[in-house]
Amino acid sequence: MPLELTPLTADGFDGWRETTRARLVTLRQESGMHVGDDAVSHVDAVLDELLPAGHETETSLILTIDDDDARIGTVWLAANNGVLFIVDLAFASEPSDRQLDDLLDDLTALARRQGVGRLSIALHPSDSAARGFVEGRGFEVASIQMLLEPLPSRDARASGERLVVAPMTAERFTGFAAASEAAFAEDLVASGRYSTEDAAVESHRQMELELPDGIDSEGQELFTAHVDGTEVGVLWIGIRRRGGRPHGFILDIEVAEDQRRKGYGRDLMLAAEREAARLGADSIGLHVFGFNTSAIRLYESLGYRRVEERFLLVV
Repeated sequence: MPLELTPLTADGFDGWRETTRARLVTLRQESGMHVGDDAVSHVDAVLDELLPAGHETETSLILTIDDDDARIGTVWLAANNGVLFIVDLAFASEPSDRQLDDLLDDLTALARRQGVGRLSIALHPSDSAARGFVEGRGFEVASIQMLLEPLPSRDARASGERLVVAPMTAERFTGFAAASEAAFAEDLVASGRYSTEDAAVESHRQMELELPDGIDSEGQELFTAHVDGTEVGVLWIGIRRRGGRPHGFILDIEVAEDQRRKGYGRDLMLAAEREAARLGADSIGLHVFGFNTSAIRLYESLGYRRVEERFLLVV
């Protein structure tokens, strides 16, 4: 028999919410994406944002998954920007390939009925059942959150000392900000997550959020990188909190187009480690789009690990 997807009843919502909250907290803690109570605060914020009216929230759809009258799991959905987001997919036990195929067929049909052209799901490394849902079913990695913790001690030969970073000047910031916003919008389009128009809006929104006071924005460290007096790239680190400690997050890193293939990308990453440590951090993270395979290889060669991957499927 095919699977049956049924809207969660109101009397089942509180129990589902409690179970989902505990599950999401555990996944974030196990992956290292968030530490201790940070995971609790983050998950509570997500639940409050996406379910402001609880069971009656019109922008979310929570479905039970039944197979031959047996409850095998739940799926929480939300649609935005032409994408049907699978916010959470939970199974009571390891599903069979047939069940996963049927579930994908059902969600694809639901997306098409709603005029949505893409499915998206974010997964942590330990979520094996949900990961089985995307493997071998046409999903591609759209983006990855990565973490390096603790910051390693590098020997002098590996430390990239030929490259020197200096605080970005106000004059340089104007051109940097415009180029960074435009480049991020292009990457959002290339990732398949946004249209050209929506990507421009989202990139501008994030730039305003991170840099409300321009180069003087609190917690933002911007640098230009130089080799023998020539600018070869830029580096932007945001200082966050992780487990009560400073945490560096690389918001932008770019090697000048005429300076590429000289090893400066690796040097800039090592400079980011040094600057994060100087600012009191003992960990550093970043976001990378899935199509940027050369950057992913570089980050993994430096010890970064994947703490969350977002997958995308065109339906």
